[in-house]
Amino acid sequence: MEFAHFRFDPETDRLGEGPLSEVYRAVDSKLGRTVALKILRAHAEIDPQADKRFEREAKHTSNIKHPNIATIYEYDQFEGTSYIAMEFLQGRTLDKIIKDKTLGFGECVRIAIQLTDALMHVHKQHLIHRDLKPGNIILQDDGSVKLLDFGIARARDEAGITQHGMLVGTVLYMSPEQVRGEHLDYRSDVFSLGAVLYEVTTGVRPFPGDSFPEVCMAILEGCPRAPSLVRSGFPKPYEDFLVRCMRPDPMERFQDAEEAHSALLAMQEKISGTDMHATTKLRGHLLLSPLLCQGSAIEACSVMAGGLLKDLAGELSRNKDLKVTFLENGNLPPDGNFDYVLRGSLEVTGHRGTLELDLETYDGSSGILGKVYKDAFEEEDEDEWSLQADLVRNALRTVRKRLTQASVQPVAQRSPRMIEEAEALAVGAREMLLRGTTKHLLAAMSSFRRALDLDRFCALAYAGLAEAMVRKFLYWDGDPTFIEEARDDARRALALDSSCALAHTAIGFANHLTGHHVDAEREYRLAMQLDNEEWTAHRLLGAILEREGNFKHAAPLLRRAVALRPEHIASYDHWFTVLQRLDRYEEALEVADRGITAANKHLAAHPDDQDARLHMAMLQARIGQHDTAREQADEACRRSPKDAFTAFHACCVYSLVGEPTEALELLKHAQSRGYYIKSELARNTDLDLLRGLPEFEELLQR
Repeated sequence: MEFAHFRFDPETDRLGEGPLSEVYRAVDSKLGRTVALKILRAHAEIDPQADKRFEREAKHTSNIKHPNIATIYEYDQFEGTSYIAMEFLQGRTLDKIIKDKTLGFGECVRIAIQLTDALMHVHKQHLIHRDLKPGNIILQDDGSVKLLDFGIARARDEAGITQHGMLVGTVLYMSPEQVRGEHLDYRSDVFSLGAVLYEVTTGVRPFPGDSFPEVCMAILEGCPRAPSLVRSGFPKPYEDFLVRCMRPDPMERFQDAEEAHSALLAMQEKISGTDMHATTKLRGHLLLSPLLCQGSAIEACSVMAGGLLKDLAGELSRNKDLKVTFLENGNLPPDGNFDYVLRGSLEVTGHRGTLELDLETYDGSSGILGKVYKDAFEEEDEDEWSLQADLVRNALRTVRKRLTQASVQPVAQRSPRMIEEAEALAVGAREMLLRGTTKHLLAAMSSFRRALDLDRFCALAYAGLAEAMVRKFLYWDGDPTFIEEARDDARRALALDSSCALAHTAIGFANHLTGHHVDAEREYRLAMQLDNEEWTAHRLLGAILEREGNFKHAAPLLRRAVALRPEHIASYDHWFTVLQRLDRYEEALEVADRGITAANKHLAAHPDDQDARLHMAMLQARIGQHDTAREQADEACRRSPKDAFTAFHACCVYSLVGEPTEALELLKHAQSRGYYIKSELARNTDLDLLRGLPEFEELLQR
């Protein structure tokens, strides 16, 4: 069925329906992506205000960008019918999940933390959701939570569509003031949050009843059973949290989602004897020393430095166990009552700002300062406020990560040298991993594990192991157990450092190779949000969009990947193909030339980098340099005659230069050595020469 620029089957693609709308899984023919398409029913007799609510949902949600809130792509009308195109999510709603199984306490708290984080963002937009319920919350396959359905959300100062005193929302989770039809504020959402989490954790509703009036009376009486009486072993701090959320008097509740979120983070470590593996919280006393200002514009730099430190302190102070104090003159207090010192310098030149930070730990028993980390980042923006915001974002992510690593164990048990050595090992191991072959993969995995022997809290090593396990899946016959191990390692990385972009890239790569491209796109985009310099996510997302035919949006991603990592030749290869498909031939040839030049330079220093050699050969084949392409493919096979990765990519080279017999032999060799060719055969255009040949079709059927 065609609806506007969307295609779907009304029978097989139906995802759900409500009284006013139907939701389908659809393909956006303009952008080539899968979306959830929400179509308003013919509703004039049902609810004359439905169209306004539908528009309000699109308006409110489209302005909210958060990893735990479903993204709205488009709101429009087609032939008089309103529709919303939104992010397609792989997962199940909480109401369906809790019917099938009881969630562990740890899982419930992780859901609560993500949900309060999302709701905190909603409240900061001055919105009240007003319809929190398990059916509006999706738990995705990767464990992340998505909040949906802002159809009756309302800005605090926005005029109402419904009449005063009219009930809107799902009564089972309403606050007493919502049941009474009174004016609502953020505390009403907090009550609903508590009611939802109560049911998710205990499996029963806090305010049961067989009829609408009975439920309303139960809510107004405000006496739910204590969670510990419903489910044994209920952690007391979490019970106290839920009870406070559902206080009948709004003044006795958390005043907004931010306060509830902070309370959840603060209580994590108090929960023992459960299945929780909580993210390490920030704790201790951090001193912020004034930034040293450098560059030609000292006065402007000084103003920005002050604002930057103030913003950074404000964000860090949201962690209740981390005390943040400014050092007015940079001198350390004589009483030694602190744990960390953050010093740094800021240089502003034109529209470019460079921030360098140096975090030191302090051992009060010995009175010794020990340098732990040095970090530097550079941003460029014509708007000075945007420039400052970008620098704060980078600084906040990095300081949180460094404080987390430094506070997992006392410094005496986890020395700065061991932390630095572990991280250096992990960085080197990833460089090894990127060279492509099975030999490099095994060497990289060994190094990642040695890094964890030095520092078992090294998130970067876990993220690297996750990526290595995805590659092992590709090289070892597509064994799904390696994908599960990859996901486990990525989760460990995120438990240690929630801002670890490489962990999200690894999860995206796992989804990518197993055919879950929508999930892969989401993880790659999340990685780029966390770290805009995570070049692998740019390249892999660009590659997905290229395969989907979305060349316009693939091009800037691949250009960025090349800019971030100019020695990685695969990015040039994908970028060339995209530019060619966009009929930008001169640019494509220039990119190919740059890629071949970069590859030759890189291979002179690293002749064993098979990934670089083979992608250079593919570039050469694409621009008609067939003889040199064959020579490079043959050299790669000579260096690694038994390697599956090498055989498969050499097959692509021979297919591109028009030699199907040699290409088929290499493809069969790659499969015999364990390469999971099924992940490539259906969509890899480099193999188009082989399609239709009996031997190739036979491989497709295996």
